Amino acid sequence: MSLAPYRITPAVLLLVLAASACQRGVDETRVRADLQVKLDRDVKTKLFEVVALRREGSAPLAPAGTDAARVIVYFNTTLRLAQDYSFGSWEQLGPSSVAFALGATDNGVFGLQPQNRAGDLVRAYGSAIYERTADGWTPVTAEPSGTVASPNIEGTAPPSRSKEMIDKLAAMVELPPPGVPSADDVIIAEELERASENIERRVQRRSHTFTLASGPEDSEYARFAASLIAEINKVAPATKLRQRYSQGSVDNAWLLARGEADYALVQGDVAAAALAGEGVFAPGAPLATLRAVGGLFPEAIHVVVLPDSPIREIAQLRGRRVEIGVPASGTRFDALGVLAAHGLQPTDLGETREDGPNEAIDRLRRREVDAVFVTAAAPARPLQQLAAGPGLRLLPIRGTALERLVEKVAGLTPLTLPANTYPRQKESVATAASAALLLTTLDAPHAEVERVADLVFGRMPQQHAGSADVVKVSAAHELRGVTIPLHPGAARRTP
Repeated sequence: MSLAPYRITPAVLLLVLAASACQRGVDETRVRADLQVKLDRDVKTKLFEVVALRREGSAPLAPAGTDAARVIVYFNTTLRLAQDYSFGSWEQLGPSSVAFALGATDNGVFGLQPQNRAGDLVRAYGSAIYERTADGWTPVTAEPSGTVASPNIEGTAPPSRSKEMIDKLAAMVELPPPGVPSADDVIIAEELERASENIERRVQRRSHTFTLASGPEDSEYARFAASLIAEINKVAPATKLRQRYSQGSVDNAWLLARGEADYALVQGDVAAAALAGEGVFAPGAPLATLRAVGGLFPEAIHVVVLPDSPIREIAQLRGRRVEIGVPASGTRFDALGVLAAHGLQPTDLGETREDGPNEAIDRLRRREVDAVFVTAAAPARPLQQLAAGPGLRLLPIRGTALERLVEKVAGLTPLTLPANTYPRQKESVATAASAALLLTTLDAPHAEVERVADLVFGRMPQQHAGSADVVKVSAAHELRGVTIPLHPGAARRTP
């Protein structure tokens, strides 16, 4: 039996073309036009001109909250700056805000420098998400993602004496049922973790690999440290750095003082308190050996609520559920200062939680808390994600409360977060900030510290090595926000 060829009628052809268009999403011309609108709206009006865009493909996405079809469109684009702009300025938008608007990772944007001039070209690997609505394909805001992996440094096999000590430790925990008492297990685990880190640091130090204490593994400090290490490796491959995770600034100051890290990221206000033996450092002796290598970038105090929250002022946090940060973090240190400047103590809050920033923001998203404190370089990734989803609103720190805060807490200074620091943030927000400092101790050799300072503040910026994370690091801001004496090695390269 013969079969007649299937005849494609005009109606069938239209259906095929429609289905193909639905899968493919919008065309190149539409993506380019939408990108220009987004840059003008979400970054700065007439700062960028889209001079070229090439569509690289698309892929379907799972619906988000509705049954509407979604696609992600990938593109390469070239932008031209229409005016001068200082992306390295501490008072202006940073590269991460631009990357978010482009749907790009920080490492997917090329050409943003501490100081750009009109006519400079910027290239990016970007993406845009569209949702099918009654009016056709509509662009929607996407949440940023992606982190920089931390360098992995292998250790050295233990000698036989180490094996004896390991066997001794094993005998302490390999007990017959019911095993180690839970209270003892906690103590042993904490001491083993500390010992493991210290062993690793000392072994690596012998091969001239320095330990940099950052923050929790999923924190902005940890991400910055990974980027900094990667950029230093580009300009000086022989310099070896390894990252050590920690609870944050307060923990890092102690790690340096105990000789458990060679360098560390510490907020300027925390560093000042540590050196003076004040605040959380008051129960013990001042950490007198701490010294600064230089100032890196500003860390703004964010007091975050959801857009529909009735809370408009920090004083209205009384009786509310508030995340104030983990005990050894700079966030916790600043939160206590901000509350005090508004006449509040933690006991005045309805509930205080001490989670890390990511968990705290997730709790806010689920409405399990009413407000969250976060001290971080803006824009902070978890807050970008929150702003792109349910949204956020930042409570201002201003007026007499701001004056009291900066007078009481050494190292804090007024700072304004410009509009569009975060998605859908239409107005600038007054707050306070502290410089993130690179610290070491007096024990560090002068020549070594001078070389590290030259790499971070000299060679790296001069060679324009820089992901978005490190663009704000420059010789121009090397002494800005430094609240403790410079290490003599670092002082050699400063005026």
